[in-house]
Amino acid sequence: MRRTALLLLSAVTAASAVAAWAQAPLSAPASRAPHAAPELDCAACHKSSHVAVLGVYAGAAGRGAPPSPARMFELRVQCVACHTAPASVDAAGAALGETYRANDTACATCHGKRYDGLIERWRTTFAAMRETLATKLRGARAALGETAAHPGHGRARSLVADADFNVRLVSIGNGAHNPFYAANLLRRANGWLDDAVALVDKPAAKTADALMRGGYCATLCHEPAGVKTPAMARFAGKPFPHARHVAELGATCTTCHSADAHKAMAATASTCSACHHRAGNERCETCHRDQTAFYRGTARSALAPIRPNVMAEAVACTGCHDFSRPPSRASLATACTGCHERTYLPLLTEWTMGFGRDLSQAAEAVRAAEAVMTRMPAGDRSLVNAREILKEAREALALVRAGGVAHNPAAADALLQAVRDRTGRVQAGVGRR
Repeated sequence: MRRTALLLLSAVTAASAVAAWAQAPLSAPASRAPHAAPELDCAACHKSSHVAVLGVYAGAAGRGAPPSPARMFELRVQCVACHTAPASVDAAGAALGETYRANDTACATCHGKRYDGLIERWRTTFAAMRETLATKLRGARAALGETAAHPGHGRARSLVADADFNVRLVSIGNGAHNPFYAANLLRRANGWLDDAVALVDKPAAKTADALMRGGYCATLCHEPAGVKTPAMARFAGKPFPHARHVAELGATCTTCHSADAHKAMAATASTCSACHHRAGNERCETCHRDQTAFYRGTARSALAPIRPNVMAEAVACTGCHDFSRPPSRASLATACTGCHERTYLPLLTEWTMGFGRDLSQAAEAVRAAEAVMTRMPAGDRSLVNAREILKEAREALALVRAGGVAHNPAAADALLQAVRDRTGRVQAGVGRR
């Protein structure tokens, strides 16, 4: 068995993980004696039928996805640890050799009863994924047959070949040997087939491919392992409705999480913008709470009252923010002319650049007051009052920065003026000593 395993592993020469596995010593299963020496070299005539299995298990035989060995491969779990059930019970097995199949009992031995049914779940899920891809492969091949003269035909044909390779590998190698890697191979095949038909200007086959696009994580592993989708999560320091993104908004696991590295986060600010900042989306206030509160006058400050922007009742966010264009000061200014005369165009520049100077002056006033406070005696009774003034000034300054001056210029002007006035009192109070 040792020599057979080594021969099989050496067939996957491109995989560094497989090479590492082949170089390490392998022990014979406890239930069987090792082959007698000298051993017959069966592989000289009989080609291995397990190369695809080993390639999937080692996570290095597919196309497009980085190497990702199965966790059990990394722990050096042998084939016979899972394949414990005889495929047949007749007497011929003793003379002809026996095939052993994986079963739930083997899973439960190490992982417990909660893994009951996992093998069957993997089998049916990968079968459903392959069936979806079979439909897309037929459509892509038909599209290639109709567009041989199209300039994108060569690249499209290459993508279809790569997709077909991954599908066959997962089918022959059995995705259950490495579900995370196998699902990633099928996900990439799905994307390649969509890209291929687009290259030759043909529509993609209509399929329910949410599972393929990244919904497989929960179906294959998280649900049977009891991993719950949290109602809320945090990203970039802000809370967001995690479960709602999945259940209602159509996000799949790999929309945000890496398909190449388990548990890694792949989302960036642009990932969010791709959905939230697209034309037609008017649910800005769900995420931009600070700007909304400042615009609608619901924010609060101890330094000055914050009244709503005069446009708050009549103009929604998308009245100024046109997501069909690249965001810029010029495009925002142009939006003003939809309701106002062109004389309003310089206003946005004044609100952004002019108030930039006011923000800097207010921040400098806070820093100057902080420096003055360091010279106040520890027992000075006015020190408590000075600290409270500075606390309110810092909060007002942060509110203006987070809310955005252009969302409420009148409130921003009042707050920044109040910051300068209040911090000036701290400096003046010490100056009289």
